[in-house]
Amino acid sequence: MASSDGRKNTNRKFDTKSLRFKLTLAFVLFTLLLMGSMWLMQTVSLEAYYQRSMEKKTELAIKGISQIYSNDAGLDMETFSRELVNLSNSNDIYFYIEDESHTYSITSRDFSSRGRFFAATERIVALARDNLAANDGKETSFIMNEPDGSKMVVRAARVESPYRDTIYLYAIAALTPLGPTVSILSSLLMIATIEAIFLGGLFALLYSKRFTRPISVMNTQAKELGKGNYDVHFDCDCGFTEVDELAETLNNAAEELGKSNALQRDLLANVSHDLRTPLTMVKSYAEMIRDISGDDKERRDEHLGVIIEEADRLSDLVGDILLLSKIQSGTMEFDIKPFEIQAAAGSVIATYKVMEQENYEFVTRGMPCSIIVNADESRIQQVFSNLISNAVRYSKKDGGKITVAFERVARDKVRCSVSDNGIGIAEEDIDSIWNRYQKASRQNQRAANGSTGLGLSIVREILERHGAEYGVYSKVGEGSTFWFVLSADFENL
Repeated sequence: MASSDGRKNTNRKFDTKSLRFKLTLAFVLFTLLLMGSMWLMQTVSLEAYYQRSMEKKTELAIKGISQIYSNDAGLDMETFSRELVNLSNSNDIYFYIEDESHTYSITSRDFSSRGRFFAATERIVALARDNLAANDGKETSFIMNEPDGSKMVVRAARVESPYRDTIYLYAIAALTPLGPTVSILSSLLMIATIEAIFLGGLFALLYSKRFTRPISVMNTQAKELGKGNYDVHFDCDCGFTEVDELAETLNNAAEELGKSNALQRDLLANVSHDLRTPLTMVKSYAEMIRDISGDDKERRDEHLGVIIEEADRLSDLVGDILLLSKIQSGTMEFDIKPFEIQAAAGSVIATYKVMEQENYEFVTRGMPCSIIVNADESRIQQVFSNLISNAVRYSKKDGGKITVAFERVARDKVRCSVSDNGIGIAEEDIDSIWNRYQKASRQNQRAANGSTGLGLSIVREILERHGAEYGVYSKVGEGSTFWFVLSADFENL
């Protein structure tokens, strides 16, 4: 059933799709399955299991007596008779022993004294003797069905010994009728089944409530997070590892979303400011041309120059925003192929040589070999351009020294760096300078530097797409070194 705003009604008391309902149902079904299997075993398999158990008992009894008779050199018959009685008492089995001529016999007298002597002993023994003979004297067993409906397990064996005469050993165990027992067990099992279903259902309700409560709480908190409340905290210590890890993950997600939201606000504020400033300049100078300098060529050209310069700033800003957006969205394709990175960087450095007239010095510390990297050449050149531009922008007011260096740091790794001796970056700003529109040391930044604030963000995105390591070393007042590492082949060493 849906509410008036089109959302599902999550407040209904009975939800067959809820985790709590399914956990409870699973517990109840498990209880039914368990009790059903016990019922099946009791009503169908109990008698067969009982018969197999008695057969196993007679087998072990015969084996025990045979070992005593065969292997004990000092065994006397009185001791043997006592062992026979003890074994008979403990296993509820009647034993009959006779010699090879069938003229001498020993019985477990305990049965006789307790009135348990079988009236049909001779008939059973005779049948067992025939089965043993038919099996060439090898141990044999069978089930004896009596006219009164009772059953007996009979096992016969021929026992030889190097110390005494060969004997024939017979073990007879009565199979007690289980009908009354099964009827009693059925009644007890019926009661136990009802109790198990009740207790199992109650336990399932309580346990499922304990399990689903923290999830319900997190669901409510997650809705707050969806509304933009990034200060929400998912507090869970319910004893379930997976739920606790989920709470920790959601807390991290809320924290990152909060940071992203703050950066987004800063981005909008800064973009709005950087767009408004050149637009204001363009409008102002256009009005000045219209109202004042329209007929004065010198002043008109000066004002038009400002308009063109501010339009270029706008173009650069929009271009950087579009470029960053395309890289981050994955829609920009990178043309990966081998190229010589020192030559690629050299062509970028050449475009800045004109700034030597403003007391800037550009130094290249290359390697005496070709360094071949497999990357997008134009994007790596853009990395160098942004880093060099950044170095120029934050150099000292009277110029500075910018150094581009290449260093082999492993068998197949090259470290590229761009250094300056400028204003440097405060330690607390190091981690944030790669973020969009985050400008370190704004108070020391030259006013008209043409920065869009996106240069280092573009550098980061390009390097991460290439799988490169990157970073920065800096000290306030001494300058900064931005570096990155690429896989490379070194030729002509």
